[in-house]
Order: sequence, then C-alpha cells, then structure tokens
Amino acid sequence: MNKVEKPPRRERPRDEVAEAASGDAPGAVVIAVEGLWKDYGKFTALKDLNLEIGAGEIFGFIGPNGAGKSTTIKILTGLLKPSRGKAEINGMDCASGSKELRYQVGYMPDNFGVYEGLKVWEYLDFFCAAYRIPKQQRAETIERVLTVTASQRIKDFYMEALSKGMKQKAGLAKTLLHDPKVVILDEPSSGLDPRARIEMRELIKSLKLMGKTVMVSSHLLSELAEISDKIGIIEKGVLLASGTVDQVMNTFRQELVYELEVVGDTVRAEKALRLLEEKKFLSHVERIGAMFSFKIDSGREADAVKILAILVQNKLAVKSFRPVETDLEDVFMAVTQQHGNENVQVE
Repeated sequence: MNKVEKPPRRERPRDEVAEAASGDAPGAVVIAVEGLWKDYGKFTALKDLNLEIGAGEIFGFIGPNGAGKSTTIKILTGLLKPSRGKAEINGMDCASGSKELRYQVGYMPDNFGVYEGLKVWEYLDFFCAAYRIPKQQRAETIERVLTVTASQRIKDFYMEALSKGMKQKAGLAKTLLHDPKVVILDEPSSGLDPRARIEMRELIKSLKLMGKTVMVSSHLLSELAEISDKIGIIEKGVLLASGTVDQVMNTFRQELVYELEVVGDTVRAEKALRLLEEKKFLSHVERIGAMFSFKIDSGREADAVKILAILVQNKLAVKSFRPVETDLEDVFMAVTQQHGNENVQVE
C-alpha cells in the first residue's frame, strides 16, 4: 500500500495533526468483514462476504444496482444487522450500536435529505448540534469542512437551490463535521456531470491525504480504478474478486490480445494470415486489410515474441505490434461472467 502523505502542517488544523499522530498505523486493518450474510425472508442479499480494508486506504466497492453494496454499507454503519457473520471497524462490532463507533465513522448515503429553508451553514450547524459539537467550536468546524470540500462560496446558499454537485459537496462536508477516521461514501458520483465527478474524485483523494480510511461504492468503474488502492467486485451478494486494481486485472486477464500491422500488399497480408492461423496457441485471428488481431491462449508474453520473430523470419515487415490494454470494465465483465464459480480473493 502506498504510504499516506501528510500535507504541510500549516494547512492542517491542530486537531487533525494530533489525530494523525495517534491514528492507526499504515497497513493496520480498519474494516474487517467475516462470513457476512443478510437475508430478507427467502431473498439473500449478501452471501458469505469477507473483506479487509487497511488504514489510510481507498477501497472501491464495485457492482451493479442491487448487487449488495448498499446493504454491506448499511451493516458497516450500524443501520442494518447481519443475519450471520461479523463486521468490525477498528475492532468494534458494527452491530453493537456503540456510540464510540458512530463517532469514528462518517457516512454519506446515495440519497440524503437537504432540509429545505436552510442555508448551507445552517444545515451544517444543525448537524454540529446533532454531533454534540460545542457551540463555541461550531463556526470553526463549519469553516474547516467547507474548506476541505472547497465549498466556501456556497456557505450562504439555500440547500434546495444547490445543483446536484453542490449538494454532494454539502453532504460530504456534513459527513466530515465530527472528523471521522473512517469515511463511507455510497455512490457519491451518481448523477453528477463530468466536471462535478472530477471534483468529487479529487475530494476523495484528499481524504486519503488527511489519513482517513475511505470506502466508496460506485458503478462508475473507470473512476474507481483511478483513485482506489484496492477494489472489490460484488454481484448478487457475492464478492467475486478483491485486491489491488492490477492484481484483479492480471488475475482475470486470461488471454493476451495483440494487434499488429504488416507492410506491403494483399499477398503479404495473406501470407501473414496463414502464419498466424497455423499457430495452435493463437485463437480469434482476425484480419482487416493489413491489420490483424489475435488472442494468445497460453497467456504467455513469450509467445507474442515468438509471433513477431516468425513474421520477421518470413521476411514480413511489421509496422506495429502491440498488446490491447485491458480496462476495468473488461475485468468486470470477465468476473461477472464467471459468477457461479468459487469466489476469488486476490492477496
């Protein structure tokens, strides 16, 4: 895991500096889920879920609507009790109703009330009172969270007048009022325009720099790949894969796909096609003009080198030869297509 960076001391309030000094050590397990099940009558929403999230990590929780993401998050935040299994945050049982646990966790649901008729600062002041933050500290606390979320300019706006992106910023500011060690965000970028999504992504990255452990759920796969230290892919209540982005991608990239282009006329292109089709470790050989694509079923990059050598030995000039990059969407499709197989944990 990457080492958590610390911003310059002058940019951090004193209470954050003190917490960073006494917080969880990098690599320590903060969120631990073991054998978690959730049943609603005959319907099972979670099936034997197991995962660990380390201190200071951003964990991306990926899955389609109805996959079990929100159910998992509600159990972690104490809003639901599991049918079986255990979920802990910093060693505290999430089902215990512990007041201490509630103060360590900040939760932003995918939909939250905006309390019409209140300005943003009034909305935040209301929740300061709910968190029992002393009156004399509230103005400073509100200013802190508005600064962290780059929301100072909307301080005097009415909540109902805010755009979707601004509402999400206000919601995140509310989530940070009590300075939680763990921040859980359920679909924070859903419904946002491209600019607002970029801003939300940068805000999530800033939480990591503050030393917080972040769990963020989304179906926007590419965005989670950019910001997450680790990801988990869930579908129909089953965690199908977990690990770093590279680990998950490498595990499920069963075949290497290459593209190449030869120099010359149709005769040379047809000769290249015959050579490729003769190789038993290749499949899905396709040709468009002088361009070719094929899969290396062995998954060995050494076989790609062999192909290039064979073409050169047969006096075929190769203009380009490159692997086709696999992205997180490809991995998601590969993993979910294998749903029904034994769960895969990438460590």
